[in-house]
Amino acid sequence: MNTWAFATGIGLLATTIATIAFVAYRQRESASLLRDAELARTLRDLASGDPVRLAAVDEFETGVYKRLFYSTEVGPKIRSAAWALLGAILAGFGALVLDSRDGVVAMIMWGVLLAVTIVFALGALTYVGLAVFAAATTPRVTFVDVDDTDD
Repeated sequence: MNTWAFATGIGLLATTIATIAFVAYRQRESASLLRDAELARTLRDLASGDPVRLAAVDEFETGVYKRLFYSTEVGPKIRSAAWALLGAILAGFGALVLDSRDGVVAMIMWGVLLAVTIVFALGALTYVGLAVFAAATTPRVTFVDVDDTDD
């Protein structure tokens, strides 16, 4: 048994499982934040003018909306980058496996997998760039209490 092949297979399996778990976690987090936003609206309706309850709802809403804002702007780009990186890794591994094979079919498949690897790698870099750009340039949501009537 070739231990390098076994270790590589385990590494690819672990990478695939980790990517799927990361994307699933991020999607669950987004769904949870949307539920929390709906809960904040419901709590605001239930507070009905009580200043203490409204202050608690405001604090809860602030945290939820800050996280939700990030989750909707940057999160999808990060998930796309993770999928593209996984595609590049798997296609690159396939190209490496076919590199030592002889024959026309193996050579054609090697070329296709190499092209797919390049496309997925460029896609991953693009999505990472878009995520960094969105994180750096998206205006931050602030909930600073500014009241011009208090002089």
